[in-house]
Amino acid sequence: MAKLTVFFLILFLAVLSLLAFFNKGSVSVTVWKGITFEDIPIIALIFISTAIGIVSMLLITMLRDARRRIENWQVQRRHKKESDILDSYAKGLEAFYAARYDDADALFSSVLEYDPAHVNSLLRMGDMEFNKGEFNKAETYYLKAKEAKPASVEVLLSLEKTAESREKWQEAIQYLDTILDSDSENTMVLYKKRNIHERNGKWEELMDVQLKILKCKLTPEEEEQENMNLLGYKYELGRHYIKAGTVDKAIKNLKSIIKSDKHFTAAYLSLADAYWKDGNNKEARAVLMKGFEESSSIACLVRLEDNYIDEGEPGTIIDIYQKAIQKDEKNLNLQFFLAKLYYRLEMIDYALDTINAVDTTTFDSPELHALLGSVYERRSEYEKAADEFKKAFNAEHLLVPYCCSNCNHVSDDWSGRCPECKRWNTYILDINEISKIQKRQSSS
Repeated sequence: MAKLTVFFLILFLAVLSLLAFFNKGSVSVTVWKGITFEDIPIIALIFISTAIGIVSMLLITMLRDARRRIENWQVQRRHKKESDILDSYAKGLEAFYAARYDDADALFSSVLEYDPAHVNSLLRMGDMEFNKGEFNKAETYYLKAKEAKPASVEVLLSLEKTAESREKWQEAIQYLDTILDSDSENTMVLYKKRNIHERNGKWEELMDVQLKILKCKLTPEEEEQENMNLLGYKYELGRHYIKAGTVDKAIKNLKSIIKSDKHFTAAYLSLADAYWKDGNNKEARAVLMKGFEESSSIACLVRLEDNYIDEGEPGTIIDIYQKAIQKDEKNLNLQFFLAKLYYRLEMIDYALDTINAVDTTTFDSPELHALLGSVYERRSEYEKAADEFKKAFNAEHLLVPYCCSNCNHVSDDWSGRCPECKRWNTYILDINEISKIQKRQSSS
C-alpha cells in the first residue's frame, strides 16, 4: 500500500512538472470583492486547487471515520446495556418462578432503572403485586406496560384479570373487547367474556358471545360441546325471562330448546313453570305429559303429581301412573312412585298391594323399604315396620334424591344444571342409589 502511494505521488509530481513546463503564464485570481491576487502562475493555481481538494477529502474522510467510530461505540454501549438488561431480567424471572419475590423485585427494579418502559419487567412486577392481593399497585404496573405497548394481548389480559379481581366487570369486558377488535375469533378471550356474563347472570349478552364462539374454527368435539352449551344457556335465559316476568319470551325460548332436543327434561319443567306463571294450567300439564312421553323422565310425573294434588284432582294423576305402568310393565320405578303416591294420599292398602307387586330381587332400595316400613306403621304392624326400617338404613324418610348422571352429585332438590360439574339436564331421580354407589366407588 505504501509503495502504491509513493508511485502515485511521483506520478502526480511528474505530471505537475510537465504542466509547469508547458504553462509558464500567470493569471489574476479574485477571491472576494476587492481582493485580487495578481500574476499567480498557472501551475501554482493548479497545485493550490489540488491541495485544497486533497485536504478537503482528507477532512471529509476523517469526519466520516470519526462519526462511524462514535456510532460503533454507541451501538456497543447499547448492546452491552441490552445484554445487562436481558441478564438481569432472566435472573429476575428465575427468582419470580422460584417464589423468591424479594430477589425478583430487586432485579426487575434494576431493569426498570435502565429501561422504565421494559414491558416484561412491568408485567412481572404487576404479577407479584397481584399475587400479594395488592390489585391497585398491580394495575399501576400494568397501565405503565400498556403505555409502552398498547396493543399487547398479555398486557390487556393482565389488566382484565385485575379488573375482574376487583369485580369491575364492565372494565374487564372493555379490555377483552379491545383484544377482540383486532382478533374477533380469539376463543380464549371469548370464553373469558362468556364466564363474566355468566357470573353476573347477563344471559342475553352471554348468548351473543356464545353465538360468536360457534362461528370460530372449532374441532368437531368442541363444536358439539358448544352446541350443547348453547342449549344450556338458552335454558338459563328462559329461566331469567320467567323470573323477570317476560313469560312470552321464556315460552318461545324454552320451546326452541325442546325443538332442538326433545330429551331436554329441564326445558319441559321450566316451560311448565312459565305456563303456570301465565295462569295456563292446562298447557303446563300438557307440556309435562309430553316431557314424560318424550324423555321418560319421572321428574315430569312428580311435578304433575304435585299439581294435581294441589288442584284436588288426585284421581287423574293416579290414572296417569296406571296407564304409564300398563305401557311399561317392567318399569319398577313407576310402580314405586305410584305406591308412594298412594301412601301420600293415605290409601294405605293400595300402597301395600302396589309395593308387594314390585320384584325386590331386581328393585331393592332403601327408599322402598322406608316406604314399606311407613305403610306397616300406619297399619299398626310395628314388628314388620321395624324390620323394614332396619333395611332402609340410610334412607331419609321417603325422600328420593336427585343425582347428576354425569358426576354423581346428589341433591334433595331439582336443578336444571348440576352445581358440581356445571352440566345441564343431568339430574335424575336416584331411586336405586346408583349414583351414591358410583360416587363411593370413585372416591375409594
